[in-house]
Amino acid sequence: TLDRSMDELLDLLGDPLAPGEWKRRGLVVGDVQSGKTASYAALICKAADAGYRMVILLTGTLENVRRQTQERLDAAFVGLDSRDFLAKGQLKHKTHVGVGHIDSRRDGVVFTSRDNDFRKTTATALNISLDAVREPVLVVTKKNKRVLESLAAWLRTRNADRNGRIDLPLLMIDDEADNASINTKLKPDETTAINAAIRDLLGLFTRSSYVGFTATPFANIFVDPESSDAMLGDDLFPRDFIHLLEPPTNYVGMNGWFPAADPEQLDQGEDEAWRAGLRTID
Repeated sequence: TLDRSMDELLDLLGDPLAPGEWKRRGLVVGDVQSGKTASYAALICKAADAGYRMVILLTGTLENVRRQTQERLDAAFVGLDSRDFLAKGQLKHKTHVGVGHIDSRRDGVVFTSRDNDFRKTTATALNISLDAVREPVLVVTKKNKRVLESLAAWLRTRNADRNGRIDLPLLMIDDEADNASINTKLKPDETTAINAAIRDLLGLFTRSSYVGFTATPFANIFVDPESSDAMLGDDLFPRDFIHLLEPPTNYVGMNGWFPAADPEQLDQGEDEAWRAGLRTID
């Protein structure tokens, strides 16, 4: 199911091999705690095979959430323990984890680690430019104004052409896309710092796909589809697609507790499943 669903989602992204300038904006909606992290990890793997050269994964606003997500992506995509990859000064040694034990011939390149969010000094010390690496580059960063601006500054300094643009396909995945990413300023000519930083990063690349993941998409679909800024470009309205994730068969969510049918009219299988989750307390 995951494989099929992510193939469908990949088809909705921009073709990384297509020339010229393009941008895609979309939203993925899944049930609470139903495997959204596994879904975007799978999407990143497929997007890398399709030709995307950089992946920026925006986690929540808290460092402990970012670290947890980095650990999942180390195992699911990079194949290396990011703490060793970004060892102080230079690459010291590789410790394969997760998919790295399945096939160690290809490793991802990562500019963040379980210990640290993106740091300009660390990325510069690696002395790697996006053009120089054959494998896709992953950055797992939290939604923090200073960190996002630092990432944009490093990309401009080390990778942009004379026009200030990077001619590589970017996939940006925004986890909990309704948290902190939305421009909540009242005045149309003002922008919140994190929303501006996200749009600035997207605008750096000539080709980009932005995919928000959330279980509560209400704020995202109410983003003004017409809002644009000369410097920042379009806002994050999911104008190109909204994709619904299929929950696994053993998932128990709100539909399990509040079935569409009358509980007294459920068929035997549904009734047994529903009652299995209930316990009477005297």
